[in-house]
Amino acid sequence: MKSPIDTDSIILFGSDLRVLLNSDHISYGEIDCILKEKGIYIGRNDKCNTVPILSSTLLTPDNFSTLIESSIDRESQSKIKISNLELNSKDSDWISPLRNGLFDDSSWLLSGIDNVSFNSSPNLCIENENEASISYKITRTDYSKNWLERELVFCGTVNISKKDGSIKLEFSANHSSKETNNINNNIIKNISKLLKHSNIVTSENPDQIRFNSFDNEERIRFFKRLTAGLPNNISVGDVDNIEINVDKNAPPLPNDPQISWMKDAVKKMKIDGEKMNDVFLISDEQYYKYYHIQKIDLQFKYQKAANSGKFKVSFFFNATGRSDHSYLNAELTFLLSNITYENKVNETSKKNIRLFLDECMAKIIDEKYQTICKERK
Repeated sequence: MKSPIDTDSIILFGSDLRVLLNSDHISYGEIDCILKEKGIYIGRNDKCNTVPILSSTLLTPDNFSTLIESSIDRESQSKIKISNLELNSKDSDWISPLRNGLFDDSSWLLSGIDNVSFNSSPNLCIENENEASISYKITRTDYSKNWLERELVFCGTVNISKKDGSIKLEFSANHSSKETNNINNNIIKNISKLLKHSNIVTSENPDQIRFNSFDNEERIRFFKRLTAGLPNNISVGDVDNIEINVDKNAPPLPNDPQISWMKDAVKKMKIDGEKMNDVFLISDEQYYKYYHIQKIDLQFKYQKAANSGKFKVSFFFNATGRSDHSYLNAELTFLLSNITYENKVNETSKKNIRLFLDECMAKIIDEKYQTICKERK
């Protein structure tokens, strides 16, 4: 999405820049990257440390343009979360309650969400007895009211499906900005309440994969198993990067020379995928209890009928803030990028391939999570 700001003629500084940097729209990593471009390296990238430093410097037009564009590009990327509800029966009619009552009163849609209006209101589309979707488009105004008024447009979708013979109702929530993420959450929350009230599902609380759904050791095994792919469709994945955090709540690091150097020296580190098997933190399970994986970037090959190619996917826990509570409750999220096509394809085929890859990733996530759950028994 192209920024409507003329970043060649507008450059913030001082207190105005500080307001922008402290807003939710600029990430910790984006500030850290600009500082590194200016040759400034600090140990902690918390905003309380980085914002005063960056706001006291003069940004070049390229610095400011990069800051704004990367923020908009990050928000515009399509990110997916999955969850599910258990039906009371595999023959339960879950569509009729949605068709008859979901949007009778839609005041709940924007509950707790400011500065947003619908360009296209959520619309329930029934594909068949096993599939439905809800799509919409919003405009967010007053991006940062303290310095510049602007408008940006974002889309969101919630896909709902039930596999034949299954009692699981699956949600695939596709969001871009934090506002579309919140709207998706409101939609799923109200679908769950409506179906529970209609005695269609066993609970009004969807099963979600969160950071605290695992202990440290389980979480690392889960992430490593996501590389497995799917027979006939998705190859075994290659790891591009892994980001890990030392767990401050874990037992004290042992005096083992391999890991003791990390005491009070390392909070977060990135590991090159090509070196993964040579890094003791990843290859030796005895160290899993001391850290957790924050993000893993993978590259896969895919095959769908006559179409084939490559794509990248990032798996991460999407926290809404920096507090411990926020991080513990962060939902597993994935983001597809760099999809290539061996053969020439039209826009319809590209859309179908993207949907196919989304479904494949959701299936891999579910399979590997269920494996972790079975191992606990």
